Amino acid sequence: MVATPLRTLRNIPRLKDITLILARHGLVDLASRLGAGLRVRLLGGAARSENSFPRRLRSALQDLGPLYIKLGQLIASRPDIFPAPLVCEMERLRDDVDPIPFSEMRQVIESSLGRDLADCFRQIDEQPVASASIAQVYKGMTLDGHRVAIKVRKPGIERMLEQDMGLLDLFAEALAREPESGGFDPSGVVHELKQALETEVNFNFEKNAIDRIRTSFEGNTDVLIPGTHPEVSSREVLVMDWVEGISIGRVEVSGEVGHRIAQICAKSLFTMIFVHGQFHGDPHPSNLILTPEGRVAWIDFGLTGILTKELRMRLSRMLKALVSRDYEDLAQQVLHVGYCHGDADSFALTQSIANRLDPYVGLKLSEVDLPALLRCIIEIATEHRIEIASGFVRMTRSLVLLEGLTEILDPGFDTAGELEPLLVDLMQQKASPDQLLRRTADQALDNIEMLTDLPELVSEALRKATRGRLRVESEIVGMDRLARRIDATGRRVVDSVLAAAGLLCATTLFTNDHLWMALIALAVAGGLIARILVGFYSPWQGR
Repeated sequence: MVATPLRTLRNIPRLKDITLILARHGLVDLASRLGAGLRVRLLGGAARSENSFPRRLRSALQDLGPLYIKLGQLIASRPDIFPAPLVCEMERLRDDVDPIPFSEMRQVIESSLGRDLADCFRQIDEQPVASASIAQVYKGMTLDGHRVAIKVRKPGIERMLEQDMGLLDLFAEALAREPESGGFDPSGVVHELKQALETEVNFNFEKNAIDRIRTSFEGNTDVLIPGTHPEVSSREVLVMDWVEGISIGRVEVSGEVGHRIAQICAKSLFTMIFVHGQFHGDPHPSNLILTPEGRVAWIDFGLTGILTKELRMRLSRMLKALVSRDYEDLAQQVLHVGYCHGDADSFALTQSIANRLDPYVGLKLSEVDLPALLRCIIEIATEHRIEIASGFVRMTRSLVLLEGLTEILDPGFDTAGELEPLLVDLMQQKASPDQLLRRTADQALDNIEMLTDLPELVSEALRKATRGRLRVESEIVGMDRLARRIDATGRRVVDSVLAAAGLLCATTLFTNDHLWMALIALAVAGGLIARILVGFYSPWQGR
């Protein structure tokens, strides 16, 4: 990837700053690659021998500003892409910075909401309760008397990120050539970081996530998700209910009280992940508060993860394959939840899974250490150059962080035992009639789309062959007839799949006392079978 001259010229001053900061932290090789062609005197090589590459990179990213701090946090969240030493070091990256004056933040609030501050809030403390690279948080009160937390984006942050984004491609490409970076795909990392930043600088995304998760816990007396105030919220300002209490990280509890809090934390995160599919991406002790009423409140939803129905189904099949010692199917599920850089060697992947996951085989669900199992699967995938879906990796990271949290609250807490009922429900969902009907319909549509495209693909191959784009070693005769036969065969295959699905659905519905629905499914299946038989014996089908 090569930057255009215009973009490089526009960013030369910032590029010089970056190369100097990298050199100051002993990253001379990285600085030289990034600043090739610039007249910059690079110093700082002495720092190379004092600290490891991951430590030097972390220090440099800390000094480079918000975008590069986010890059470090992305590295920390992707153990399937980056080497373990680099991931571990990036987990230590701090995002707390010195606050900027309230007068500047006030301008952001008024400009974003289109009103004077006095027309938005009855009161607001000018000293922030938290300050990070992208935003600061204040305590205040709405006009109707609600105590709230007011998250305000720092002025100029979008412009700063946009300027650095113009150089991110160059930086990622230079970093990818570092031997200790693991040789990741720079374009993929840049794309993921850009997507993450788009959601992080636009507070509407966080507000929507809070509202969805809050709806999931309505009526729950143990869990509190703060409400939002849309009338005084925007892209740059997010207003949420203020939560009184003590950070879980500072709570001193033991015995039954510690066990109860650990249980609430675990159950609520498991429910987010495995029932609703959207979850808190950073269950750190500072992001959970114990209220005076004994409820556990989740705050700071700037980082959330999504586990789609497809990923939940794949996880369910992984667990079933593990229980039944079906390593081949487990390997297929790993391939389904990831992207393979290069050709996938299914046999080698199956062997790795059989060797590494054998200790988990034969265990009850209540005995499976799911975070450790998922970490192991990600490690195996990394060894085979398979990049796992970000939702799957983020789920694993959240479960690992939760495990550390519950260990503080209740040493020896049985995470697997708490998780077992939800995993059992997850594995049984696939057998329900509604799920079966929906999945069968989806698969049938996929098959129809694939098979109807087949004649066109054959014709395209013929066109390329006649133009010399394909080396054809033997004469191909009767391809038009073959294409028609493939088309006819494809249609019969689709009818067969639908007929089989209809019979299966009819059987399932009969056993569940849905008589009329079963008769309809049986009638549809019968019609399809009749059409298949007619197709087989039509005199013109094979021509």
